[in-house]
Amino acid sequence: MSQNPASTFHPIKAVAIDLDGTLLSPDHTISEENRAAIETLHASGVEIILASGRHYQSMLPYAKSLPMVRYMVSAQGAYASDVDNSQTLYVSHMPTDDADAAITFGEEHGLSIVVYTAAGLFTLSKGKWIDFYASLAGLDPTFTTHEEVLKEHIFKVVYFGEEEKLDEVQQLDFLSKSQLYTVRSMTNIYEQADPKTSKAAALKPLIEHLGIQASELATFGDGNNDIPMFEFSGFSAAMDRAWDGPKAAATLVTPDGPPESSFARAVQAMQTHYRKLA
Repeated sequence: MSQNPASTFHPIKAVAIDLDGTLLSPDHTISEENRAAIETLHASGVEIILASGRHYQSMLPYAKSLPMVRYMVSAQGAYASDVDNSQTLYVSHMPTDDADAAITFGEEHGLSIVVYTAAGLFTLSKGKWIDFYASLAGLDPTFTTHEEVLKEHIFKVVYFGEEEKLDEVQQLDFLSKSQLYTVRSMTNIYEQADPKTSKAAALKPLIEHLGIQASELATFGDGNNDIPMFEFSGFSAAMDRAWDGPKAAATLVTPDGPPESSFARAVQAMQTHYRKLA
């Protein structure tokens, strides 16, 4: 079943794949079609990298279910490591003052908050949005206080709320003029991290470690948080249900079809793209 990568996906030597809305089905599982697409890439000699806004701990079950995956970019690009977390390839923490200000802003505007740290996930409140997050991530954040969480190495501060509420606060000076990396990753989720944080920033040293150039990297995603890695890589595919921003930034948009097989269709589209260029 092994194939020559030069005849299959040339010049691509590695792929970075978003999870939610891309590799994962709406029920947060990996479909047979998407799993088969990953196996085809791997059999062709392509390195498989998972790149998500999720915490490392939330990504781990998916990585473990895909034995060919050796590396992950997590927390929106604040952290890159091997799957066993024995080798850190990139890390970006928020300065304590910035994290403090971001948490204070969220509290003042009645937003639910989850704080991503090197030690794990923490929340300062309880309620439906924290329950929503726990169901999405497959992890329950640890309840703590504002003061205690600032003692941790913070990757990012995440706000949860009604779409209209986030639309409103996104226009306020603190967010609209923020010097931090800010991204609306989902309609009900708004994130802040250090300016050095992005999936592209984390992928750069990771692929250098593998001896792979950006032109040899393909990226797959659906959200605004995927745009930096789209702009960084030689090829990019936005899922058919992606936001307008990533669709505009991508090399191509995946053909329409069932959400659970979007990634598989993207891989087929990439193969067709390079065959036409050959």
